[in-house]
Amino acid sequence: MKTFSLIMLSLLAAGPAVEVQQLDGSKTSGDLVELSADSLKIQLSDGKSSVFPAKEIISVRPLQQADSAKTQAVSKELFFADGSRLLVSDMLVSSRNAELMLGTGARVEIGRSALKGVRLLPADPQSSEAKLPDDDPLREKWHELAKEHTGGDAIVLNREGMLTVQEVVIHAVTAEGVKIQLDEITTTVNPAKLYGLLFYQRAAREFPAPLCVVHLNDDSALVAKSIKMNNGQTRVTILTGTEIPILFDRIAKFDFAAGNIQFLDELKPTRITWTPVLKSAIAVDDLSLVYAPRINHSFQGDPIQLEEDQQPQIYARGIAVHATSELLYQLPSGFRQLQMRVGIAPESLGTCTAKLQIIGDQKILFEKDFSNHTPPEDIALNISGVSRLKIVVDANDGEDFGDVLHLVQARLLK
Repeated sequence: MKTFSLIMLSLLAAGPAVEVQQLDGSKTSGDLVELSADSLKIQLSDGKSSVFPAKEIISVRPLQQADSAKTQAVSKELFFADGSRLLVSDMLVSSRNAELMLGTGARVEIGRSALKGVRLLPADPQSSEAKLPDDDPLREKWHELAKEHTGGDAIVLNREGMLTVQEVVIHAVTAEGVKIQLDEITTTVNPAKLYGLLFYQRAAREFPAPLCVVHLNDDSALVAKSIKMNNGQTRVTILTGTEIPILFDRIAKFDFAAGNIQFLDELKPTRITWTPVLKSAIAVDDLSLVYAPRINHSFQGDPIQLEEDQQPQIYARGIAVHATSELLYQLPSGFRQLQMRVGIAPESLGTCTAKLQIIGDQKILFEKDFSNHTPPEDIALNISGVSRLKIVVDANDGEDFGDVLHLVQARLLK
């Protein structure tokens, strides 16, 4: 569970400069002082400190890429059972374990069961830097193949632009090559002849929700269970239990939203309907284009706003919904709570007479009337086990003119 995940930070000198992005879209910069599972603390330019609750953070980005020693050229991209991806300069595999040689020269020993697949990258004699080739047309297909893989070992071949999987037994990966067994034949294959390797994975393997995803500037992505930081050295423990040492200046972003937060504005509804209250000579299909919900902007085309204490407050994310509308979502599994802030669109204050209903699997989870100057309200609903979520904005007075609600920062949480 995320509650038991831990980030520990100990800095003897001034911490690295970072930018913190919060759920409301605001960004704050300062020197990183403390990072825990519950909060983040930075020192601002005026010397004051600012603390952010971890649950309100979307991401943390280092603002500077400090100079560091060059890394070795990469030869393999590893795909872990928990979805982590890591570029390494080399790798040796035995029947039970694997030894990883990182680009920084560090060595990491892991259990072989933590690995799902390895993409064998073509050698580039002109480059001594760790860099992932971005012109591989089969890369996305490989990621999909590795992600879905269950069952026994296999080698993956590139047959005229098509990936072909051949089931084998992989006994070892050594400096001499990949030792495999096919039926009664055992041989060592030159890695240059292979596109990748897939390792035995048992089916239905599940992992807890991650603390965050650590993105590196070489396109690696580590799904973190915990993080320890000390004087520029960062040790990330991924969900498989593997601890990976990295340099802080190689980090591109700590993504706290990945895997833990799903914003509704990013989730495509399975159905959107709008029904006019009053008859019109204009076709319903044409009217629905005018009154259909707006994503991340108002019906006037402006940023989503709510009036907070008689002052307009702009939000980076939100859905503008006109009565009478229904949005139906098929929810991804594993989310336990729906949170949002709901209020009357500023241009509808004084005229709005709308009702909001939120329904989970045909059960009403929330219902409230919004009229005249009803203030915005925070909503937090238990959606554990809910598969179909319906949001309904209805007209209360027999006509729908000016009945517009703004649902801001609407998100699903694990």
